[in-house]
Amino acid sequence: MAGGLIPLEAARARLLALARPTPPEAVPLANAHGRILAAPLVALDDQPPAPMSAMDGYAIRRADWPGPWIVTAESAAGGAAAPPLGPHHAARIFTGARVPEGADAVLIQEDAARDGDTLRPTIADPPPLQNHIRPRGLDFTLGQQAGLPGHPVTPALIGLAAAMGHAALAAHRLPRIAMLSTGDELVPSGTVPGPGQIVESCAPMLAAMLAGLAEPVMLGIAPDRTDAIAAALARARGCEVIVTIGGASVGDHDLV
Repeated sequence: MAGGLIPLEAARARLLALARPTPPEAVPLANAHGRILAAPLVALDDQPPAPMSAMDGYAIRRADWPGPWIVTAESAAGGAAAPPLGPHHAARIFTGARVPEGADAVLIQEDAARDGDTLRPTIADPPPLQNHIRPRGLDFTLGQQAGLPGHPVTPALIGLAAAMGHAALAAHRLPRIAMLSTGDELVPSGTVPGPGQIVESCAPMLAAMLAGLAEPVMLGIAPDRTDAIAAALARARGCEVIVTIGGASVGDHDLV
């Protein structure tokens, strides 16, 4: 240390050593972007919750290939699955619909020909087992973790949290950062400066830089008096960080 000054890296290390996590709080998903997870994000159910069709077509029993099949039911997205399929029975099925019990493949509609309720394939080879079927839990299963404490909340994580059944996330409260400008020469923005005065412009700029990262607490402007500076700093109780602007040199009026 030359001249009693602390090197920048050492000063930064001292500051960071004082940091402590802020308490957790429940944050609605719409407001959670940029926050930091305070608890593991876990799935509240399987996704998909049941076997689902990935294509429009017909749910069939592959053992019945090459048909024909009788179309006995229909399964659409958002509804219950069609009844279990018997031998040589098929169900009209749409993307996102539950696959009926007994079906083990989806014959896409481009590979099928239907005459009334009679269904026949237009291809020679049978589709693979589980063809175009999204099995239960393909995306995630009950209790599976997708984020750990300390992870930043991204738009992708918000979408995943919604799919996992969450309306809010446990995230750390935004730190409160108090900002105090000092100097007899400063006046608030929107005020006409008097002789020798200037408009205070740093605090609003810093508050804008903190948007989404912290909660700015504006302490205003303190004149160059120790009692005024002390009274202003006392209003920062409950804040995690205090940023002072000005008064840090070695002149008689630099009191911070």
